[in-house]
Amino acid sequence: MTHVSSLYLHVPFCKHLCNYCDFYKKQYDPASNQLEDFHQFLDQSWRIHEELFSEQKAQWSELKSVYLGGGTPSLWGTKGAEYFKHFLKSSLKLSADCEFTMEIDPGTWTVDMMMAWREIGLNRISIGTQTLDPRFITIMDRSHSLKESHELLSYCQKEQLNFSLDFLLGIPFSQEKERDIKSELDQLLSYRPQHISLYILNARSKYPLIDALPDDDYIREEYLLVSDYLRSQGFNHYEVSNFARPGFESVHNLRYWRGESVAALGPTGTGYLNLSSDSALRYKWKVSRPDIEIEKLGEAELSLEKAYLSLRTSDGWKPECFSAKHDEIFNHWVHQSYGSYHEGRMRLNSQGYVLLDSLMDDLFRAKLV
Repeated sequence: MTHVSSLYLHVPFCKHLCNYCDFYKKQYDPASNQLEDFHQFLDQSWRIHEELFSEQKAQWSELKSVYLGGGTPSLWGTKGAEYFKHFLKSSLKLSADCEFTMEIDPGTWTVDMMMAWREIGLNRISIGTQTLDPRFITIMDRSHSLKESHELLSYCQKEQLNFSLDFLLGIPFSQEKERDIKSELDQLLSYRPQHISLYILNARSKYPLIDALPDDDYIREEYLLVSDYLRSQGFNHYEVSNFARPGFESVHNLRYWRGESVAALGPTGTGYLNLSSDSALRYKWKVSRPDIEIEKLGEAELSLEKAYLSLRTSDGWKPECFSAKHDEIFNHWVHQSYGSYHEGRMRLNSQGYVLLDSLMDDLFRAKLV
């Protein structure tokens, strides 16, 4: 029996559709029936989801993590809190130590909304700051202002909330406008966040500012600068894109990276069921109707995923079928200062993280994954 104690729920509404974002979302109109339609989608999805669990011999345990992603879940508001409260009472139960995260963009929240969600268990906030330079807020087509960012950060600090920040690299015109990343980080750190997620803009081919993106060498230097600086300030670089003060690593995201089961609801929400040591199932919700697409994973696919996901984290990777070729490649990586290697386990550092795809190619060529 597969026990599932994590839930991701995709809330697709956004105040504004930023021109660089590829996540599924729709512009929110509070005067429309969008929320009612979304609730109906979830109600119908739940029945399908329970059928999937029955077929795969999976069952719910008390939830250790809940993650509301998007989109901009904070736009779900107090109505969403009421719906989700009923949803939890009728179907699920939070554990006493459940990590309950909501993504919030500046300018999309109220104190009443925040309190409504906190009353049903919300205890971690992920803030879509991206940048604290007003020039780049405009360039990134963000709907919020610098003032709104500071207001949300001040609230989280005052309320002593556990909160994470999104910080974006590779922004158009960063080189030409001489973006001062350290100054932005100093401002962010003054609010005492416990966690920072670091992302590199990965724009689609039709992105209107694609010709203004920095080159790869510049982005690499940005990444290493942030990593070095955050580690000097007491953060652990515990995953390629994530930094945390000790004890504040994301419980929910660690489950993905460790190949543990995570259920999902909401349009484009993707769930994962770890069925056995050599079998898993990934499912993704469709947008047009409450239905799922299923991908079955066997031993070969799981072996590849384990190598890749393990190397993304500070836990590192210890191959089950260790060989002399592993030893040769790992020692080469250490010689290149990409990480450390001890008792068969390879752990990458920030230099290795930034080259992860290239290092995976080393393993492919050697037929080790």
